[in-house]
Amino acid sequence: MGAFVIKSWKSGNKPVDEQGNYVHIVGRNGGLIAWLLARLRVDPTTRIAVGIERLEFTRSSLSGVQARLIPLESISSTYYGYHKPWKTALSIVLLFGLVAGSLMREPSSGTIGAVVIGFGLLFAAAYYLLNRTLTLGFIEHSGVVSGIQFKRSVIEGQDIDEHEARQICKLVQRLLEARQRRLQTPQPQMAQAQRYG
Repeated sequence: MGAFVIKSWKSGNKPVDEQGNYVHIVGRNGGLIAWLLARLRVDPTTRIAVGIERLEFTRSSLSGVQARLIPLESISSTYYGYHKPWKTALSIVLLFGLVAGSLMREPSSGTIGAVVIGFGLLFAAAYYLLNRTLTLGFIEHSGVVSGIQFKRSVIEGQDIDEHEARQICKLVQRLLEARQRRLQTPQPQMAQAQRYG
């Protein structure tokens, strides 16, 4: 599955939506057709929501919805990554440079060669900026890896970097630790029952 473009990215130390989630991320398929479907509100999306008790992965498509509810205590770790396609962008520049070089061998084609080099640089820069991918994921105690890749959304104006992904991982880690402390703290009624039992 390819990278999704970021439709919405919300996170904070206080709930960011009506359901009490501290993380709420929505991605959609890239491309103009997917954007048109989004405008019609029938777009396939992938959603990650993290609250104080569970993490929810939801993938919707035109044929239905699939959701996974994962209790926070079942998550062993979080991870993030950031991929920058500089090698491919450099290859594009070199390819256009070779074409321009062959065109410039003839004295009358110097201007065309310069235009080809300029176009190659613009194309490589656009490719680099639009194809940087951010990976965000969670690993359960059972070994199941739930991750998703995002890339920049030009239409929605969303560009998330590795700093923001790291903040999400730290926030989820804090929620995990708080959940473990709540589960380990004896409830007052249980403590009384044990005392009188």
